[in-house]
Amino acid sequence: MMPSVSGKTADLAWIRALYEFGHTAAHGADPLRVRQDILNHIVQGFDAESGSIALIVDGTEDQLEIAAGTDLPPGVVGSKLQRGVGVFGHVVATRQPLLINGTAAEAGLPLRVTVPRDRPAHSAMCWPLIVQEQIIGALAVNRAASRERYTVEDLDRGQALASLLALVIANHRMNIERDNQIVELSSLNETLQRVNAMLEDTQGQLIQSDKLASIGQMAAGIAHEINNPIGFVTSNLGSLESYLKTLFGLLAAYIEADKTAPTPLTESLARARTLRKGHDFDFLRGDIVALLGESRDGLVRVKRIVQDLKDFSRSGAEEAWEMANLNAVLESTLNIARNEVKHKASIETRFGELPKVECLPSRLGQVFLNLLVNAAQAIGADGKITLSTGVESSDVWIRVEDTGCGISEENLTRVFDPFFTTKPVGQGTGLGLSVSYSIVAKHGGQIEVASEVGRGTRFTVRLPIRHTPAEALQTLVAEA
Repeated sequence: MMPSVSGKTADLAWIRALYEFGHTAAHGADPLRVRQDILNHIVQGFDAESGSIALIVDGTEDQLEIAAGTDLPPGVVGSKLQRGVGVFGHVVATRQPLLINGTAAEAGLPLRVTVPRDRPAHSAMCWPLIVQEQIIGALAVNRAASRERYTVEDLDRGQALASLLALVIANHRMNIERDNQIVELSSLNETLQRVNAMLEDTQGQLIQSDKLASIGQMAAGIAHEINNPIGFVTSNLGSLESYLKTLFGLLAAYIEADKTAPTPLTESLARARTLRKGHDFDFLRGDIVALLGESRDGLVRVKRIVQDLKDFSRSGAEEAWEMANLNAVLESTLNIARNEVKHKASIETRFGELPKVECLPSRLGQVFLNLLVNAAQAIGADGKITLSTGVESSDVWIRVEDTGCGISEENLTRVFDPFFTTKPVGQGTGLGLSVSYSIVAKHGGQIEVASEVGRGTRFTVRLPIRHTPAEALQTLVAEA
């Protein structure tokens, strides 16, 4: 004799097994597998031959999709059902359980086209799956006509199990949504971290740019103030030279007159002759002329340094692309950096004949200054820095080579990264080469580095002779 339906569905072991299926579903198991296992368990509990679960498609109100089934033709699971038709359609529309003993037609339900079966009329029960008054689908179990038919009592007992199944499916969906949200949040967090890192890099460059602009403005102001005393000192030297010429002319006339002075000498002439013989006026005259010449040369050098400093510190707003002699830009930059370099290394220049290059001279001066200062800092003492220039095809190249400590291979690919530095904390921002790379890229050029630990480093800057604006470059790329 077949066991009663109520006996199986009321069995604690059977209910516990159903709970464990729900627990498995809550821990992220495959939803198709979980639904099929639960359905198989319910079909066995109701002593049925087959069963199926239909769930409402997300984003719709009544479109159903077969989510699990037994004794179904291949390909039916995952297929959509015709809206409002058949047992499932009726239960979802009425939100009421349904008992059918006979065919759907005999029950007065709308027919739907299915794969023909040779199975005779059957007994079936179908329950709506409702969670918090929201219907999410329906569950059905079936018996063949040869078996004992289900009763209203069976239908009522199954409603509680249907409610439990609805909770399991809803919880599983929530877990899947939660896992998806975790993945999305993780991806969003990674994106935010990348964006934050980019913002930090940009902020650092802006801070460095602002510092450079402030230093540039201050340097330009100082240079302007220095120019004023240089101007009047130079003017005074010219006047002093003119006055000395007059005095030396008078002294020469006196010496000439003293040669033919009558004797005995008057007291004043005798005192003057004694004073003249007590000093080497010929030496003094020659040395004063030399001192004036050296002072004038020194002032010219100071004026040139100040002018180089003013050129270097021009603000970006005042910059314009111009044709410039990069050898002169290098000389000007070297003039500024000489104090940083002279105590550590000798400097050798090997300048080739360069055509004028369309560029932003003060920006390239910043690049050359960074390379020179880095070279000096890489040298402990008694080193050598070699500056070379040349032409290659439609480009010019500028090379700064030192005999310093060199850069290790693992760091060589990172030297242009913002904030990367091998210097001790507090001795470098890690932005010098990054900014230099950006400036060279803005000119449409390239900056290359080669190094060997213990032997030195070589930076080579390659620049096109004629600057191509970014808009024109984009057009060339699009046409390529």
